[in-house]
Amino acid sequence: MTNLDDVDKNILRILQDDCRTSYTAIARELDVAESTVRYRVDKLKRDGVITGYIALLNPRKIGLEITAIALIKVDPKMVEDASKQLASFSESHHLFKSTGEYDLVSVVHTRDIAHLNSLIDRIKQLPGVREASAEVATYLIKVEPRFNMRY
Repeated sequence: MTNLDDVDKNILRILQDDCRTSYTAIARELDVAESTVRYRVDKLKRDGVITGYIALLNPRKIGLEITAIALIKVDPKMVEDASKQLASFSESHHLFKSTGEYDLVSVVHTRDIAHLNSLIDRIKQLPGVREASAEVATYLIKVEPRFNMRY
């Protein structure tokens, strides 16, 4: 874990709200020098705290009508290989190795049910996959990509 002081946390909070905020504006808000902000952001990038900057898209607005949770059971000796292959699928947006009944859990987005069925069939063909099913999300309640920096 990287040690973050209050300045680092506040920079991260501001960038999570709007990653286009200029270093000058951040410096002004935090009452620090712009060079301090520039140095801190560069260090946060080098340390892997900041991994990139993206535009958050609404999947429905770009033709991905179905969101589902793929639940996958894998031969224990094949979990790493299956994970790498599943991670390469463009439909897989979050992939977790988990405890409990399923070895892998993935949040996937597809155009329609036929696309989802095709995806599950592709997953079932991966070496080591013993079982794969999907639970379709019927209503989006919350997506929160920002992390609370007050911990």
